[in-house]
Amino acid sequence: MGKPIGKEALEMIKRFEGCRLQAYKCPAGVWTIGYGHTAGVKQGQVITQAQADAFLIADCQKFADYVDNPAYVPITYSLNDNQRDALISFTYNCGAGSLKTLCKGRTAAQIADKILLYDKAAGKVLAGLTKRRKAERELFLRPAENVVSNGMVKQPEQEGEEYKMDTIRKGSKGKVVKVWQIIVGVNPDGIFGSGTETATRTFQKQQGLSVDGIVGSKSWKAGLESV
Repeated sequence: MGKPIGKEALEMIKRFEGCRLQAYKCPAGVWTIGYGHTAGVKQGQVITQAQADAFLIADCQKFADYVDNPAYVPITYSLNDNQRDALISFTYNCGAGSLKTLCKGRTAAQIADKILLYDKAAGKVLAGLTKRRKAERELFLRPAENVVSNGMVKQPEQEGEEYKMDTIRKGSKGKVVKVWQIIVGVNPDGIFGSGTETATRTFQKQQGLSVDGIVGSKSWKAGLESV
């Protein structure tokens, strides 16, 4: 599993997407829930705040993988953490195709300017999109210490566990356990007990993984991609 999105960018996505715990149809007619999550959403579906947060983390990781892929961001310069996070927010809203178009053959300065053009829906400028693109551009232009180059990522120290997918097993506790419990369909109490271990083994068997009850990188990858 790749490097997660930064906490500031995640909060920005939350702010602009908003959260709804009951399924609704977006302007494009797609059933949506949580912070703009659409995969597998059905009419009448209701989720908890913890499930909404888990969907968001999984979706952000999916879009982060696009940003880290040279096929979508064919950069020849160094991309810092803030630039990466800004592009993840952009892709979460506009899609991988728009990311590829935005970055193809452009320098960092050109990308920063072109971000502002993606503020329309059905050809009409929307104030909310204009505000979001400005926030993303501001983050993109903000200097940061850690850099990645051509998809090779330096792993910075993360504060706390909220957005880290650490290896977990029986006896583990915390928010990251809750995320996993939501994925495997058990009560998200944040305590990795016997029930969670059994559900983990079942999931691993279904996914063709090593059935050891330990949630490492391969189990996380399969789990997040299944959300």
